[in-house]
Amino acid sequence: MKKIFLSLLSLSVFLLSCESSDDDITYVKPDYLSGTWEFSKIGTINAQNVLVYEDYQNETGCEADNLVLKNDNTFVSNDFSTEGINCVNASFSGDFILDNRDLIFNYVIENIEYENVLTIVALTNTEITVSGTNDLGEIVFYKLSKQ
Repeated sequence: MKKIFLSLLSLSVFLLSCESSDDDITYVKPDYLSGTWEFSKIGTINAQNVLVYEDYQNETGCEADNLVLKNDNTFVSNDFSTEGINCVNASFSGDFILDNRDLIFNYVIENIEYENVLTIVALTNTEITVSGTNDLGEIVFYKLSKQ
């Protein structure tokens, strides 16, 4: 009888320990996009069809141009330049959505609605590379670092 009791006790402890499921574990997806991203490199495709990067040129004495992506899917774009002896920020904001690898930015400047699409080429928690077209319709690549 004692052996049966110990066997049942061992079996019940074993079954109870196996009863906990993975349903209790919740995985939180890292939010790599949220944060302040400073422009560090700009790349273009040269005549030999090779992607060439150069340092992104910020205005001397001003803050670095940056893009702030918030986890509520809003953004602020900060473009600093000098006017006389002062640094001014040509800032605008709006909302964005992530559609597969495309970041779609929607914003309004002087009552005109804009949409700008950047494609994510590479993304880590500290760096992002995106591609898009400039005002001339050329493909441009930007490397940004999270601050």
